[in-house]
Amino acid sequence: MSATATTPAGTPPADVRSLLLLFPDLHGGLRGKMVEPRLVDDRARAEGLPTTDLLLAVDPRDEPITTLPSMGLNGGAKDLLLRPDETTWRPVPWFPDSALLLGDLHETSGLPCEVSPRQVLRRALGALADQGLRVRAAFEFEFRLFRAGGWEPATSGLSYSPLTLSEVAGFLGTLRHYADALRLDLSVVHAEGAPGLIEVNVDPQDGLAAADTAALLRLAAAEAARPHGLRASFLAKPFAREEGSSAHVHFSLWDESGANVLRSAETDLEDETYRRIAWGVLANLPALSLVYNPTINSYKRLVPGYFAPVRASCGTDDRSFALRALLRGPSSSRFELRRPGADCNPYLTLAAIAASVHLGLIEPSIPDRGGLDRYDEPLPSSLDGAVAEFRRRDAGLDKVLGAGFCEYYLRTREWELHAWQNAVTEWERERYS
Repeated sequence: MSATATTPAGTPPADVRSLLLLFPDLHGGLRGKMVEPRLVDDRARAEGLPTTDLLLAVDPRDEPITTLPSMGLNGGAKDLLLRPDETTWRPVPWFPDSALLLGDLHETSGLPCEVSPRQVLRRALGALADQGLRVRAAFEFEFRLFRAGGWEPATSGLSYSPLTLSEVAGFLGTLRHYADALRLDLSVVHAEGAPGLIEVNVDPQDGLAAADTAALLRLAAAEAARPHGLRASFLAKPFAREEGSSAHVHFSLWDESGANVLRSAETDLEDETYRRIAWGVLANLPALSLVYNPTINSYKRLVPGYFAPVRASCGTDDRSFALRALLRGPSSSRFELRRPGADCNPYLTLAAIAASVHLGLIEPSIPDRGGLDRYDEPLPSSLDGAVAEFRRRDAGLDKVLGAGFCEYYLRTREWELHAWQNAVTEWERERYS
């Protein structure tokens, strides 16, 4: 990963007639309003525009989560203030004469909203900044293309074949156009080994921008599919006995001098920084599976034989590891976390990585390289198991991610688990009737 990159900056041009003001929700989707540009005046920039905390207290079906004691319905769906981040403006290619701004949620008191995913990421990145480090990252998303209205795959599924890509050439052209307009730095597209499965890669960016790009990339894929009679699905495992959809995260760390902190790890097998980062991620991987794999369906992807890791392990350039070390010189050395699925929230995922690294850097005792290479512990295989591991999490995670956020997030995952436990599926009716 290069140490240099540009982040979109400035303000929307004068001919923009509508502004989409957006923020990430609990599930990694973007929510917000379309407003007249005149509403984003100096006061709105300083204080924010009102929205409701109910949007952080609903499940994937938009049903209110009623187990949150002071949020959403139980808190009167109180106001939050969305403060635009002026560095994030982009034109919106599917809306004429429009632009978008991402923003941060604040309480009406002016304090950051502690459960807002973008604020959680800011807090975790701040913990690393206090150690003189910044994160650069890039999400590699896989997603399925289906014919609109059903589950018929849009391609045959021959991996890395240009013939597969040509089956959806119109969609790919639209996606490229949208990605260019949104300044997402889309760099690679290829077919993966399942019908309709596409992978997209973007260039690395500094932490917050990397998460913004990931969220906008998913939005762009969904919008690009519509005019071609297609549907882009980021479900982690649409079909049994086929490849799932991942969100591998490549990340590197850079010090205040602009140097890659893994610059010596390729030649020094006992490099302490390498060992601390790797150990921080591995040691917290069981608990943070709840973040990387947040749904019931997430764990259908995590089965042996599909390069979807089921154990906490680390090693160099081997796709079977949960944490793959790519030690390629001073400018390109990095880690790839392969546990997250395409259904992860990119803001919370990157926050979890940053928190893990932070804890690894302050851990009093860490394994030597041999201990790291031999480490091979099982990871949760269900949402129920991940909930149990999160309850046993390192107390340091609460300090970095926020105790209020951790309690809130646990309640939302318990809600999802209970929703599944109360459901009766067609499989059950067919099998046991």
